[in-house]
Amino acid sequence: MVIEQLIEAPLVPILRKVPYDKSAAIVKALVDGGVTSIEVTMESDRAEEIIAEAIQTHGNRVLVGAGTVLNIEDCRRAIEAGAQFIVTPALDEEVTAYAVEQNVPIIPGVFTPAEMMRAMKLGAEAIKLFPASVLGPAFIKDVKGPLSHIPIMTTGGITLQTAADYIKAGAAAVGTGSALLKKDLIASNDWEGLKKETEKWIQAVTIHKVAG
Repeated sequence: MVIEQLIEAPLVPILRKVPYDKSAAIVKALVDGGVTSIEVTMESDRAEEIIAEAIQTHGNRVLVGAGTVLNIEDCRRAIEAGAQFIVTPALDEEVTAYAVEQNVPIIPGVFTPAEMMRAMKLGAEAIKLFPASVLGPAFIKDVKGPLSHIPIMTTGGITLQTAADYIKAGAAAVGTGSALLKKDLIASNDWEGLKKETEKWIQAVTIHKVAG
């Protein structure tokens, strides 16, 4: 299953508005660093091309999904580009139904237990808790009591330190953008540095997942 691979290495780097001409190098550094899934946000320049090229080059090593999917048109474009999962910032029932109809796993953004349950009833395979930093790891721990069957990916304000806390609290995966994809590394084309940074994140979340 896609979700099982998604949480195999429970870190989902989010490529948001990265320079298209550097996207291939960024993806390679992330994959070489150990990630098994990446999310490309649909408002990124040439997002569909980034998705398609990442799948063509690294499809045997990584899942490539589309994020910030705001409507059915975004979802259609993402799926046509080959996106293997869809992530939305909020629970949009029409978008969720469309993705399910197309047999593409969707991870809707939610903020409450009621939204979590609604998303799963609509056919979501996991949910995205967003913005996670407002609620914190304690919320994950508490909500996983009655809703232990729901895989939770947390995004929004995640740092290297808090990523481990969310995994320890019961999150299946964490999504992060600029905290991992540091502007200075990208600006200087330091792909080895990005690979090493990725390895640090993978180690942190994997150790805590095993320990938890």
